[in-house]
Amino acid sequence: MSNLQEVLITSDSNNTLWTISVWDPHTGTNLMSYRGGGTAETKTLTFIGKDFIAAVEKTKPILHIWQLNSQQTVQGMRFILPGKASAFAVSSDGSFCLAGIDEKIYLWQLSSGSLLTIINRHYQKINHIKFMPDGRFFVSAAEDGMVMVWSLVTVAANSEVELVTQSTAGQHDPVYIFSDHSLPVTDMCISKTGIHGRLCTVSSDRTCKIYDLTSGELLLNLVFDEPLSSIIFDILELNIFVGSVGGKIHQVSLTNVPRNRDLLVTDIDNAHIFSSHSKAITCLSVSLNGETLMSGGNDEQIILWHIKSRQPVRTLRHKGPITNAFFSTNIDAIYKQDFSPSIALHSLERTLEKESEDVNEVELLVSKQINFWPQIHSEEVITNITVPNEIELDNKKKIDVMQEEIDKLQKINANLYKISIEKALNSVQKFVNTTKKNSKSKN
Repeated sequence: MSNLQEVLITSDSNNTLWTISVWDPHTGTNLMSYRGGGTAETKTLTFIGKDFIAAVEKTKPILHIWQLNSQQTVQGMRFILPGKASAFAVSSDGSFCLAGIDEKIYLWQLSSGSLLTIINRHYQKINHIKFMPDGRFFVSAAEDGMVMVWSLVTVAANSEVELVTQSTAGQHDPVYIFSDHSLPVTDMCISKTGIHGRLCTVSSDRTCKIYDLTSGELLLNLVFDEPLSSIIFDILELNIFVGSVGGKIHQVSLTNVPRNRDLLVTDIDNAHIFSSHSKAITCLSVSLNGETLMSGGNDEQIILWHIKSRQPVRTLRHKGPITNAFFSTNIDAIYKQDFSPSIALHSLERTLEKESEDVNEVELLVSKQINFWPQIHSEEVITNITVPNEIELDNKKKIDVMQEEIDKLQKINANLYKISIEKALNSVQKFVNTTKKNSKSKN
């Protein structure tokens, strides 16, 4: 399977066969399946670096993590969350993870399991969290219609970490606050350039907003005739694909700039609509070559579209509504039996309060064993003791020379110290003598 350039990752609400499945998008064959994680929450499926894959269980406050080459979850550790999460994201390097639990955002460091902060700025349940490609910023969207852009450095770095408690945490200021939507935000997508690009959001209020993250301004407001549920850029970010609750996918070009900031998008131009789903679109993704569009919906099917002709190429049937689906580069670790991860994992803390008397047992998963003590065979020990080699003799000579130099420097320092003391005493004596002479002259 190493000749594959990309794979398709999916999950549905029926977990009888698997929790997560890996597909070959060209043939529709199942390459790998991950089990034992229940039903994955919508849009919480993500990779942890190139070593693990993770998803939040829909009915329990548990994060399930699988090693890429194993069908079973990671053994020896349980990743219990403070509450049932509705959104989840991991940074591109696998160092930090975010979870949206009710209206709060929890930030952990994965290698230590430390809970760094709890952000409490939204007023209703968080629907979606996403890191920017560089990992320096992340975006949160909630049912209150608000979208906030956060800096990871300012949120994670607290000058008084030891003084932070559960009640005082979360008083952070976002980089931007967008409150243009009047109903819950259902999905968003971010440019590959991150904070220097654009942010697109869709909502149940039938609008799609496009923002410039450099200036924080609203560039375009697209108004549709039905509530929206999903959005994605194409590979060159010249078009956006917007999925609706009715099962339609609208293709909107970003190169033909309208005169006004508000633009009404209707079904009059059917040439720009992908229509085959019968229920709401939950997931959208574009292949690496930019020729195929993937759409998943509540009608229990995933459809692969040829973008230029807008015709369905292949359909993958599932046992339940699609909760997560996206294209990903093919990772060789999926097919290796002796693969060992390079990212360290640790059980997640549930509160910010830390007592100094408590001693936490550390459990880490590392890529390789580090030989702290050098392994020396018995024969080498005997030869080293009985017959000194030339390197040891050279080392002894160097040590003798360095010791001589140290002795010389100590003598020089002692002499300098004596001279400085003598000069200081002489100067004091001269000062005393001059003061006596001056006093006698005055008398």
